[in-house]
Amino acid sequence: MPSAPAPQENRYTPLRFVLAFGVVSMLADFVYEGGRSIVGPYLATLGASATGVGAVTGLGEAVASVLRLASGPVADRTRRYWPISIAGYAITAVSVPVLAAAGSLWQASLAVVGERFGKAVRTPARDTMLSHASAELGRGRAFAYHEALDQSGALLGPLLVAGTASSRPPTASPGSGARRPSAPSTRSRRRPSSSSSVRFRLWQSSS
Repeated sequence: MPSAPAPQENRYTPLRFVLAFGVVSMLADFVYEGGRSIVGPYLATLGASATGVGAVTGLGEAVASVLRLASGPVADRTRRYWPISIAGYAITAVSVPVLAAAGSLWQASLAVVGERFGKAVRTPARDTMLSHASAELGRGRAFAYHEALDQSGALLGPLLVAGTASSRPPTASPGSGARRPSAPSTRSRRRPSSSSSVRFRLWQSSS
C-alpha cells in the first residue's frame, strides 16, 4: 500500500510568523490611522457638524468593539482563521480609498464605519493565530513584537499625513471666499476743505 504523504512542514517559525503578522498590522495601521487622523475635518468639509462627526466616529468605534462578539465565535466555529483575517484586512484596504473618493457625507460616513467593521472582522481571528504562535515563543515576547510593529504604523501614518498637508499651500476652506473687512485707511478720510474752515472762522468772529 502506498504510504500516506508526509505533512508539509510549516516554513514559518513562531518568531517569523509573529514578525510577519506584525508587518501586516503595521502597514494596515499606516493606512487607516493616517486616514482616521483627518476624518473629523474631512467630514466637516462635507457638511457634518461637530455632533455629526462625533456620531459617525462613535458608531464606528462601537462597530469595531461590539461586532467582535459575533466574529470571534464565527472564527472558532469555522476555524477559518486565515480567510477571516484576510477578509478583515481587505475591507480596511477598500474602505480607506473609498473614503478619499467619497463625494457626499453619507458615503464618507459609510466608509468610516466600514473600515471599523473590517477591524471587528479580523481582530479575533488574527489574535487567535498569534496566541498559538506565542505558545512556543512566549506570550509576552510575541505580544511585544507584534504591538511594537503595529503601533509604529499607527504613529507613522498620521505623521505622514500631517507632513503632506503642511507641505502643500493652504487651500480655501468653505466660506473663506468672503472678503475680510479691511482696516480703515487714513488716506480715505476726507479732510475738511479750506473754504469750509474759513467760513467757520468768519462765523465765529461775527458771533
